[in-house]
Amino acid sequence: MAFFELFTHNFKLFLPEIFILLTSILFLFLGAFIINIRRYRYPNLVRELHYLIIFIFLVSFLLVINNPIRNSIIFNNLLIIDDFSSGVKCVVLLATICCILISFSYLEKEGLNMFEYNLLILFSIFGILCFISSYDLVSLYLALEVQSLSFYILATLKRDSGFSTEAGLKYFILGALSSGFLLFGISLIYGLTGTTNFESLTKIVLSFDLYDSLLRISSFSFTFSDRLILGMFFVMFGLLFKMSAAPFHMWSPDVYEGSPTSVTILFAVVPKIGLFVVFSRLLYFTFYDLINVWQNVIILVSFLSIVIGTFGALRQYRIKRFLAFSSITHVGYLLIGFSTGTFEGLSSIFFYLLIYIVMSLNIWAIVILLEVRRKKNIRLKYLTDLQNLSKNNPVLSLTLLINLFSMAGVPPLAGFYAKVYVFFSALEISLNLLVIIGILLSVVSAFYYLRFIKIVYFDTNSNSLFLTQRIDLKKAYLLGITFYFILFLFVRPEPLFLFVEKLSLSLFI
Repeated sequence: MAFFELFTHNFKLFLPEIFILLTSILFLFLGAFIINIRRYRYPNLVRELHYLIIFIFLVSFLLVINNPIRNSIIFNNLLIIDDFSSGVKCVVLLATICCILISFSYLEKEGLNMFEYNLLILFSIFGILCFISSYDLVSLYLALEVQSLSFYILATLKRDSGFSTEAGLKYFILGALSSGFLLFGISLIYGLTGTTNFESLTKIVLSFDLYDSLLRISSFSFTFSDRLILGMFFVMFGLLFKMSAAPFHMWSPDVYEGSPTSVTILFAVVPKIGLFVVFSRLLYFTFYDLINVWQNVIILVSFLSIVIGTFGALRQYRIKRFLAFSSITHVGYLLIGFSTGTFEGLSSIFFYLLIYIVMSLNIWAIVILLEVRRKKNIRLKYLTDLQNLSKNNPVLSLTLLINLFSMAGVPPLAGFYAKVYVFFSALEISLNLLVIIGILLSVVSAFYYLRFIKIVYFDTNSNSLFLTQRIDLKKAYLLGITFYFILFLFVRPEPLFLFVEKLSLSLFI
């Protein structure tokens, strides 16, 4: 009881995460003791559980925005609750709700009627929310593993599919490798400094000159800063792997291809939000005084991600692998904002990230809709499978057209503003060469997006793969909202700019 009395106020601030964790445990008992009982005739409650999980995330959203205390460090400096983390949690919960809404009909068509799906989503989002609030390298690692372990299982959800099993196995093995990098970096930092807390590490980084002089007197060959930098690099590599930045991207296309489409949507949208948030806290707060070191690494990774993502997508004819390499390219553009090390660069990251989430939701909603509407025993795999789409559904084709133009950065669509914001922030610190390469490769990327559009509008096939039927209301509303956001953001972008500026500023308050 003394433990709970000691952390009473901490539990109150941690209420959204506790609520999700408790409901996850209830889901587990529900699946074990009700769904599998013979006398209830093995009730299929999957649709009801989908709506229940959406309700849980909505309640969690309300708990986050109604938190009475705006800034506090809880559980002995393991987690932080501030406006920055709260704002991002709201985005994560809304994005997750959208991903679930567009997956209803797909799960029914694929026969994935298992309560474990919803249970694993709850555990993964719990891990992501804890990850966003991390204020210590230990809590960061534990939260990341909770999220990752849930995703490993989700990737193998289609047990009768060899592709799904292969995707989950690759994800698990390479994910374990990245966790090894992360743990090795954390152990180096702790062995050197005796702490893993972000704030304590910030104070130590500020005292490099004193530590280095002491180590030189003791005749050490490596200075204190050299060894701490090595630990920082391993932590960065572990996180860059999770966000599928090149050259740590090798798992992404295979996992996107083999996982069920509803799970691929989660991979493509939700985890990246938390990863970029924690990366921001580490680089702009804990290790900011080492900017002369990590800035060069981020520039190199950004360059490689843009190049490999762009030219990798040129050779892809499978839809999911194409979108995976497109995602790697967008991660490269996001990392340009990190390479600046400025407040404008941080604002451009979150501005780009929010627009990227909307574009991803739009295009994945179209992909999963076509998966559901395909004819029996036909799997949507190749870009050429989209032939005749403009004749079967002109409105859906127009939505896809606008979104692809936005991803390519064609003005005046939302994607154009996202790239311009990132490029201008890089130009302010004279990263001219990186910006020029980014612009030139944006032109190259326009080619494979135009190839996508050519297949939809100009290639014909006598046998249509898609059934003619109405779009269900959940997907229709989501497609409509994201379509108008992408198309008409230029009319009034100020609210999004103000939200991003406020979110970025809250990191330093």
